[in-house]
Amino acid sequence: MSNPWRRSTGERGQATFTLIIVIAVVAVAVVLLYRTAWTAQSIDNKAGNIAKTAGGINTSTDAVLKLERTNELAGSILETAKPLQGELDEIVGLAKSIDGLATSINGSAGTINGTAKNINGTVSTILNTARDINAGVIQINRNIDTTIAVANQIKVDTGNILGQAVQANRETACIANGPLTGAINSPLC
Repeated sequence: MSNPWRRSTGERGQATFTLIIVIAVVAVAVVLLYRTAWTAQSIDNKAGNIAKTAGGINTSTDAVLKLERTNELAGSILETAKPLQGELDEIVGLAKSIDGLATSINGSAGTINGTAKNINGTVSTILNTARDINAGVIQINRNIDTTIAVANQIKVDTGNILGQAVQANRETACIANGPLTGAINSPLC
């Protein structure tokens, strides 16, 4: 028979392991989101510089000189933004993984709940069996008490029978060896 406690312990261990994995995945997602926010802040700073620099292009005569700087900043923004797509894809993948793990945890919780209900039913059966055994032991003790009382009565009766047998033996000896036969010196009489 399988041990329901061992099975319950294994499922609890699986749920704990799954929870640890979810926590690790969430931590990685937070780090990636932080890196994304930092990169976005860098882009925002560069865009601010571009806005400041580009603001004077329409009104300034040195707009052509600033265009080169603008192109450099735009190229820098483009290079900075390139890793974001991979990180965003990774974040989406991690989110899907978290969703799958949450579904798995939910399923494990259902299994654990079912196991707990089975254990509860088994404990109820064991309790009823223990009560039946207790009632049987009480009845056995009563029967033993009755048997001991009967045995004591039998002992008294056998003592009486033995005493009567000794008396009958003496009287038989007296009759056999008594005055009728002429042997009056019998040790039993």
